[in-house]
Amino acid sequence: MKKMALISASMLAVIAVVAVAGHAVYASDHDDGETDLKSRALNLSDHFTFKSADSTKLEMIMYFNPRSLPGKQYTLSSKARYEFHVSKVTDKTAQPVPADDYVFRFEAADADATGVQNVTLTTLKGGTVSGTLAGKTTTIGASKAGTLTLNAGKAGDFDVNYFIGPRADSFHFDVVRFFQVRAFLAQRFFGGPNGIGDSTASLAANCRGDTLLTEGPNGADGDAVNLWNPPSCAPDFTKDLNVTSIAIEVPIAQLGGGTVFDTWSTISVAE
Repeated sequence: MKKMALISASMLAVIAVVAVAGHAVYASDHDDGETDLKSRALNLSDHFTFKSADSTKLEMIMYFNPRSLPGKQYTLSSKARYEFHVSKVTDKTAQPVPADDYVFRFEAADADATGVQNVTLTTLKGGTVSGTLAGKTTTIGASKAGTLTLNAGKAGDFDVNYFIGPRADSFHFDVVRFFQVRAFLAQRFFGGPNGIGDSTASLAANCRGDTLLTEGPNGADGDAVNLWNPPSCAPDFTKDLNVTSIAIEVPIAQLGGGTVFDTWSTISVAE
């Protein structure tokens, strides 16, 4: 499950969650894959929250449609609700108690011949609808060209700006090495007779040629233990892949006057 923190000028506690048909609920782990119950467009990836450069607005972003191929158009599900949830918090050290003080809900129509979808943003305060704002998505071609459709206006009590469309996946992860290291550590500490650890467990040299306890000829960072691939050669499994992004900007002053919030994302479909 992805968790990030953003507190006032830094990050608030963030939990990304996805809900699908029925009562099944799954925590997001960047890419949990597609299932019979959860299509690609319902595959919630990451959630980000941060303050704007002038510190007056709360910026929230959700990713879905992970592993989107470059140049291919992907869309929102017209049967789903894509929602940002905001909970007011009195103190940054308080235990998170999810409460829908504010919800920013996006619902899309089917795509037209060009791939554009009409979208309705509905804002809610304390469970009551505050207002709506119509907008459109950005297609893959327009996104690559930097011609983004930016939707702005009044949605009830909120002056919002939002964007929906494909963008390059900003997540960087060396997935092959992760599984190599995980298997090694599991065997080393919990393998062997009676699960007491296997001292003979081994790990292949990293991409720079460093063995577990010895740096290779190109090493110079003084690591005592070389579990991971260094940034200079670590492969990124999201390289050249896209996600669909929903990004929204809301004035902090319109969120009840507080400065600390818990935020999270959900994708849900009706039963």
